[in-house]
Amino acid sequence: MAAAYAALLSLSQVLNQILHPPPAHKTIVVREQIELLLEKVGFVIAFLENYPGEEIGDLGTQIAYAAYESEDFIESNMFDEMLERRTRIDHREKVSLLSEGVRRVIEKFVSIERELAEKIEDKKGVAKFEATSSSRPPLPIGNNTMVGFEDRVNEIMSALSTDESSRRVISIVGMGGIGKTTLAKNVYNNPFIVDRFCFRAWVTISQEYTKKDILVSIWSQIGNRRLKEDEKRDDTLVGELVRKELFGRKYLIVMDDMWDIEAWDMVNRFLPDNDNGSRILVTTRLSNLAVDFGYSSPHKMEFLDEKESWDLLREKVFGKEDVCPLELEKIGKHIARRCRGLPLALVVIGGLLAKSERTREHWVHIAERVTSEVNYENNEYFIKILSLSYSHLPMYLKPCFLYLSVFPEDFEIRVTMLVRLWVAEGFIKPVSDKSLEQIAEEYLEDLMDRNLVLVRKRGSSGKVKTCSIHDLLRDMCTREAQKDKFMYIPQLHDPNISPFIESERRLCIHSGPWKHKVFETSKSAFSKSAGIIRSLLVYSVSNSTSDIASSLRLVRILHMVRGNVKAETPPLFNLRYLACNMDSEFLLSFVSRLWNLQSLIVDINIALPAKIWQMPRLRHLKMKGISLRDPPDSQNTLVLENLQTLSTVHDFKCTEQATRRIPNLKKLGIRYTTKKIGSYCLDSLVGFRKLESLVLEFTAAGVCTNIAFPRSLKKLSLSGSLIPWEDMSIVGSLPNLQVLKLKYNAAKGEKWNPIEGEFGGLKFLLIDNGELVTWEADNTHFPSLEHLILGQVSLKEIPIDFAEIANLQVIQLLDYGGSLWKSAEEISEQRESLGYEPIQIRQFISSMKKVVFLVKFANEKVKTRAMKKVSTFSGMDSISFDPKDSKLTVIGYIDPVLVIIELRKICHTEIVSVGPVKEQYFYGYRYHDYQLSEDTEGCVIC
Repeated sequence: MAAAYAALLSLSQVLNQILHPPPAHKTIVVREQIELLLEKVGFVIAFLENYPGEEIGDLGTQIAYAAYESEDFIESNMFDEMLERRTRIDHREKVSLLSEGVRRVIEKFVSIERELAEKIEDKKGVAKFEATSSSRPPLPIGNNTMVGFEDRVNEIMSALSTDESSRRVISIVGMGGIGKTTLAKNVYNNPFIVDRFCFRAWVTISQEYTKKDILVSIWSQIGNRRLKEDEKRDDTLVGELVRKELFGRKYLIVMDDMWDIEAWDMVNRFLPDNDNGSRILVTTRLSNLAVDFGYSSPHKMEFLDEKESWDLLREKVFGKEDVCPLELEKIGKHIARRCRGLPLALVVIGGLLAKSERTREHWVHIAERVTSEVNYENNEYFIKILSLSYSHLPMYLKPCFLYLSVFPEDFEIRVTMLVRLWVAEGFIKPVSDKSLEQIAEEYLEDLMDRNLVLVRKRGSSGKVKTCSIHDLLRDMCTREAQKDKFMYIPQLHDPNISPFIESERRLCIHSGPWKHKVFETSKSAFSKSAGIIRSLLVYSVSNSTSDIASSLRLVRILHMVRGNVKAETPPLFNLRYLACNMDSEFLLSFVSRLWNLQSLIVDINIALPAKIWQMPRLRHLKMKGISLRDPPDSQNTLVLENLQTLSTVHDFKCTEQATRRIPNLKKLGIRYTTKKIGSYCLDSLVGFRKLESLVLEFTAAGVCTNIAFPRSLKKLSLSGSLIPWEDMSIVGSLPNLQVLKLKYNAAKGEKWNPIEGEFGGLKFLLIDNGELVTWEADNTHFPSLEHLILGQVSLKEIPIDFAEIANLQVIQLLDYGGSLWKSAEEISEQRESLGYEPIQIRQFISSMKKVVFLVKFANEKVKTRAMKKVSTFSGMDSISFDPKDSKLTVIGYIDPVLVIIELRKICHTEIVSVGPVKEQYFYGYRYHDYQLSEDTEGCVIC
């Protein structure tokens, strides 16, 4: 039923968009018929929401196909209009054809409505109904609980910390969902273990891995520099770097979810036995694999007993403080027994019970559906249990949950990406006074409350930044999605995939490349589905896949990780979400006609046309660099009420006209490349009254004056602004500010004496690449501070009164063992004497930067001299020169201002761009990518 419900929501959105098109995109509309069709669709949506458990048999399939047929007919008409095809058919005849097509689909919905109405009549006391609210207030997310495994935690801790000096491999064995990873994480993050090992790294292996992936992942967590591209291609070289870095150090490597001994054999020789107590901790489902390590007997995870099962279930339902009502205790214990001691099943069922009615009748209903037939040899029984949680989801959450199957196994899902995809798919029903993104975030919180989605990372503000799904739940999710014809994930080696491709609306490709014969036989299927497939999500690199994307005329979602859209692709007028690589000229050829476009995330620099101001459905616009024209000065111009993300805009003129045109902007990234910024109206930033995150970069030297920030700001990142410390009140006075990052000469001067009463809500503070020498502050100046990072600064000590900041948890410093480190240790010791928890002191690796300079070399000798000078800078990673554009690209832990000062002594030099080398995720592993713009969402470090 989720597929039918999702199809109806999507159709409803299409119909509303046709009824309310942007002024620049007037289309032929038979308004009365469209309104009638929308009414019929609304009735069916309301039925499915109010009677989610109603058995309607084949009618569900009829509903989905009726919605699909309607979409196909209407969107094909819109597509033809956008192509401006000239035919001999006059306007009157076009309207007649459109009217006839809409009439046919209305008849189908009238028939469906009649059958559903009969079912309603059969229910006593039900005469009419309306759709329920699709949003619930989010509840707090619980921590990973190790109920019943306290002894196992102690055993693993003991094995890791034994006095035996030789390197040892400790293995944890058990079936999926029994708590292996949770146990390993509890141990890995235990403060005792953190302090005991010099280096720690966590690698998730899973069933698809490569030697390179494993070694690069380890290096990314222990290495002191970024790998060069040619180094990444050499597995042995990366391995040797890992070995040298670990040599002589005491380390802990966790290899989670290992499926065969080959993964171990690949990396074993790069993990040296330093005779100092280094350890490797492995989790696996395979007992024989654990024995193959030969170091010690594996730690086998057993099922929980009845008491432990009940304790875990009760805690998940009622929390640690609340008591289970007596009338529910007996049936609750019965439910716990039926879960057969599997922690994941208990946690998921606990999430279901916590979110539903706490009545004996409802709990009996749940208990009757937890089957007692058990077969420990496979996961079928437990998937049946987990399926209960899916079947009891409110209808509005089911499409969102099934959509998680689009991500590969162990993929770390960025929440902002997931939310944008849900919105673009049309899964989110509007609620007054809330944006679609806010509602989607509440949906996600709801799924996390039910323990169906796991939190991977949180930002310093407490919001979830990345999430994932347990592999057992993902298996169940994928089964349900494909059974319901909600999503198809082809196996690229299977020659029998063509029939499925022809009929699916959503296609997701997890791994590649295609086998040549399979692709050749599938070409005709893709040709037939060109007007059917609405979503294509690709997580592998393949030219064949790019060919597929080029043929999908009505595609709405095009998400290609590291994939390209070819320039010969026909205009994709139906797009709502576009995230891929694309030529800027090709994009410019049709971007202004993407009247449905919501999210545009393309890794290019582009000068957008003025018509971008005529696209009111835009919600998120993110590129390397955007040159944005001033909005047209006209009384008839549109207000882009939906635009929430805009990044990174070059030399943005922040006029009052601009702030009026995008009043609901929440995330903004700007880079100024000129010293003369007076004409850019930075005092008008206050006009963005809903702005929450701002990244502001100045790549040309010069003190930033006459700037005013909106009071709504929660996150602020500044670089190159050179605001005098004595003027920092313009930042400190912001009442909602929680995160502040001062980087690359954001502030000017050597002394900071903050004013009491400012920075009252600041939780996260980073100061890097600045002149700061003296910091005169106490606990009253930053009363809410939780996380402090000090990078390249001349500061010798941290104010000792920071020991009295109750919430302070972490201090990160660039240099281990220096004066700042000793100052932090003194603060930690004083906190303990005051009765506070000690702080965590960690080393901070300052972000790597990519700087592009425009240089003019008089001759080859000057070029050689300049290149040699740049290479002497500490922290330099790579240097390259493009003679065609006269651009010098420098990558490393460097100060761009210092580099340009030295270069200007040799030749004429200008800074083109400055940005971080951004760490991203691909196939569940981390890789680095050069990005010219700073991520406005990356204002929170985690």
